[in-house]
Amino acid sequence: MAKVFTDKVIIPGDQIDNYLEAMAEAEATRQPFRISLENLNYKFADYLDKKYVKKTVRKHTNIVDMFIKFIYRQTDVETIEEITRGMVNSYFRGWYKKKVWDSATDNDLRVALRKFFQFLATEEGIVNQKALDSLK
Repeated sequence: MAKVFTDKVIIPGDQIDNYLEAMAEAEATRQPFRISLENLNYKFADYLDKKYVKKTVRKHTNIVDMFIKFIYRQTDVETIEEITRGMVNSYFRGWYKKKVWDSATDNDLRVALRKFFQFLATEEGIVNQKALDSLK
């Protein structure tokens, strides 16, 4: 089951090199997943560009970009289908409010993610029903 990492990590000083090496390996392993999510966000921007003004497209894609960073850095998810309802709701909202300084409301986050997951389902054939149901 996918996990969200919310705790602080305490690393003894003599283990710092091992920790940094393990983090570099983990990042290299997860890099293809991050790149594929970023490419999907570019496609999402093109999809939205046909329906909405630039400001709306930018707002939604920026929120999705932050969601990608959250998934990549704070979870151990390796596929879109592994993303849980808690990750798209409470965990992401809490993380977003702590890390991002902007005027996006909870509703803005929900709408952007709902549109992204609907885009994935209709245009890309990647369905995560749990995430879609939780974003209604």
